[in-house]
Amino acid sequence: MLTRRSALLSLGATALLPLATQATPGERLYLNAFGEKGSFGLAAFDGDGRIRYQLPLPQRGHSFARRADGRMAVAFSRRPGSFALVFDPVAGTAIRTIAAAEDRDFCGHGTFSADGRLLFTTEVVGSTGEGVLGIYDAAEDFTRVGEFATHGLDPHEMRLMPDGSTLVVANGGILMRADMPRLKLNIADMDPSLVYLDARDGRLLAQIRPAAALRQLSLRHIAIDRHGRVAVAMQYEGPEDDPVPLVALHDAPAGAAGLEYLAMPEADRAGMRQYCGSAAMDAGGRHLAVSSPRGNRVLVWDLDSRIMVQSAEARDVCGIAAQARSGFLASNGLGRMFSLMAGSGIEELTARSRLQWDNHMVIAG
Repeated sequence: MLTRRSALLSLGATALLPLATQATPGERLYLNAFGEKGSFGLAAFDGDGRIRYQLPLPQRGHSFARRADGRMAVAFSRRPGSFALVFDPVAGTAIRTIAAAEDRDFCGHGTFSADGRLLFTTEVVGSTGEGVLGIYDAAEDFTRVGEFATHGLDPHEMRLMPDGSTLVVANGGILMRADMPRLKLNIADMDPSLVYLDARDGRLLAQIRPAAALRQLSLRHIAIDRHGRVAVAMQYEGPEDDPVPLVALHDAPAGAAGLEYLAMPEADRAGMRQYCGSAAMDAGGRHLAVSSPRGNRVLVWDLDSRIMVQSAEARDVCGIAAQARSGFLASNGLGRMFSLMAGSGIEELTARSRLQWDNHMVIAG
């Protein structure tokens, strides 16, 4: 097994992989973690799927945080994660590695503060499973300067709200501990929630839970629409044939007390196989896309009308991000990338790769 220390030494000793092609100034790039023949890394690519650069990772990656100025990004290891890699997303150069604190594991996601000074990361206390947000000072070489409680178990994705001072966190509600890292210990009495925290002091602003009958809905991924509403993509830990909702909206943080579940045809809901893998808004903030690698599909909603407008099939598809003008770019575990336009179907891009794309795609700049 790769220990935390050996992982960090491995990352520091591994040379930068060669550039595939040079990026054009001002060109939109995307980031995705990948696996390849037992090794791991991250790659940046353009809107046609052409790889611009790669960086090695010592273990499997998950998602990214990008600073607003576009000059710094962080790649997070898959939970229970031992490291995060700070890098320049334009030049494709590694800056430094952040090791997880004692008895803390990264959960794969994070976000920068509005001014770019602080990095917030979702983490768990390894010995208890409690959720925290780690706080790192980017101006002080990413020194860990504190943490906020997430008021729940298994925090996963988090976002900074448009007001620049509120953090929203999806607590998955599943109890896991470091001594049993992939074992789910409380499926019968899960406690998922959507939590809003004051980014300045960690004060709890609101906490929204599914109804008791839906307590096995693990809240996982978040996207924010043009009206500041939070979309939540979920994974159901109960029986596969239970007809439960998988996607919800919340008018945050002072809106309705409950989640508003988005309707979808039963064939599509069942086809998701109770698993949402990623969520993203399009460039206009109107259309929400949710992927399901287990269900081999992407569903798209018009959030103004609350109507599902598209169901597109692609094997093992998970990563998804907004294209520059409209629609979405998606990746799958077979090295394929796709262009998805709301109402116009899905088209595989000509650029293919031997890389096995991992869960999340984000815009690099």
